Amino acid sequence: MRDEDWQTLDDSGLERLLVERWLYRGALLAVIFTAAVIVTWLGTRGLGGLADLVTVGVLVVLALAAGVVAFVMRQQDGRILHELRRRRGPARE
Repeated sequence: MRDEDWQTLDDSGLERLLVERWLYRGALLAVIFTAAVIVTWLGTRGLGGLADLVTVGVLVVLALAAGVVAFVMRQQDGRILHELRRRRGPARE
């Protein structure tokens, strides 16, 4: 998502966008954990052939790609959150 896509949103729109992105990152985390469980299971059972090796390779690449996407999303979320805090002004105690 480009900066100009979310900078036109109001405060409640930014909050909804952040929650939506947190849910997406949760789904990406579930993909990473699922891939880790399957790779671990295949590793403990022993890699029997080419199909197991390809499966492990695909799952590792999938988990790494999901991790990169989640990291980039987190960087963007930091900018969105900073903008939301800037709009609301200094924190009142």
